[in-house]
Amino acid sequence: MKTSPAVLVVEDNRELSEVVREALTESGYTVDVAFTVADATRQLKEGDFHVALLDLGLPDGSGLDLLAAIADDGLLTEAVVLTGQSDVATAVRAMRMGACDYLTKPAPIEELTTVVGQAVERGRLRRENQALRMRLDRHEQGTTGIVTEDPGMQALLATLQRVAPTDLPVLVLGESGTGKELVARAVHDASTRRQGPFVAINCAALPENLLESELFGYERGAFTGALARKPGLFEVADGGTLMLDEIGEFGKGVQAKLLRVLETGEFYRVGSTRPLHSSVRIIAATNRDLAEQAATGEFREDLYYRLNGVALELPPLRARRGDILPLALFFLKEARSRKTLGPRALEALKGYDWPGNVRELQMVVRRANILCDGDVIGPEHVPLTRPVKRGSGGNGELPSGLTLAELQDRYIRKVLQENDGQRGKAARALGVDVKTLYNHLKRSGDAS
Repeated sequence: MKTSPAVLVVEDNRELSEVVREALTESGYTVDVAFTVADATRQLKEGDFHVALLDLGLPDGSGLDLLAAIADDGLLTEAVVLTGQSDVATAVRAMRMGACDYLTKPAPIEELTTVVGQAVERGRLRRENQALRMRLDRHEQGTTGIVTEDPGMQALLATLQRVAPTDLPVLVLGESGTGKELVARAVHDASTRRQGPFVAINCAALPENLLESELFGYERGAFTGALARKPGLFEVADGGTLMLDEIGEFGKGVQAKLLRVLETGEFYRVGSTRPLHSSVRIIAATNRDLAEQAATGEFREDLYYRLNGVALELPPLRARRGDILPLALFFLKEARSRKTLGPRALEALKGYDWPGNVRELQMVVRRANILCDGDVIGPEHVPLTRPVKRGSGGNGELPSGLTLAELQDRYIRKVLQENDGQRGKAARALGVDVKTLYNHLKRSGDAS
């Protein structure tokens, strides 16, 4: 059963406090009332309140004292200040001390419930952020270094832990950006070879003749430019793990030589007739359908079966949306940022398809951390657009050649135009404060 959000109303005017209690109770909140600083302090320590409505003028002190206590005790209670018409300056001071909003008495019931609802949502997000940060700190992202709360990914990691101590080859499948190299490193780190080297090569980045030289090495004079002997990656990775990324790009000649190494542990440097031996565990990775390539003859079928000791298939990020927030928080933590994701920014992240997967999310979060001047990242800090073909731009599509900063600027200007240039309304529509909007316009030379 879902628990109603708890609100503490701190107000010495008993008639007003009863009106507020009834209004919030009818709106679905659990409400307690305190009439003094001492009583409120006790209740805050004993209870778990989502929101505290704090009157500034109390018989034994000020609501600011309670606001300071909430901060000092590390309570996850959002504070909304209740103030008279003449105390607006003090309310501004309260906002600087951590209050999330203020209401001028007597506030309309509709405005009261709206502000409390916004404070509850802000607090919920802060609690969720803290819980995830605590799990990240406590487990150090688990024993694999992989951040996930997705059941499918958890099952994959369980398989990884069982396979890692063996010497079986591992085939890691998944779209670009899903974290295939991270999985390969996790296999190595959990294996009996973890004291040996972990070596990775992107097979798609090299033509076949250079790829052969990189893998097997070459002798001096083997070809033009071979001025000295060079050991190959099979020699470098001896006793450890060799990751062959994008193995679906292998040409047939290299495929045959790789198969020999897997079968015998024997290979030759380019330009040499002396066989060499190496003990490596192979982890192959690809974003292609290797089984289909083997069936059509594009990839050697016998090599495919050799590589496919155990297959670990990583789902795309759009299929594990529950991991978007934990990953985003992890990337913020990586950047040593204290910022949090606002509700509208999180909604934007969760509603996006992520064609670039986890790698794209990492770049979006890093950029948002830099662009955001405040403590809460808003939707304007995470402009999400899929690439469009050069020269397109009809039917509402964005024109080609724009940088992310230009896309963001266009979006902000569009919102400003829709709000008749009124910065206050535009800032509310963007989910940011006016200062953040002003700073952006100042940087873009349009703050006049």
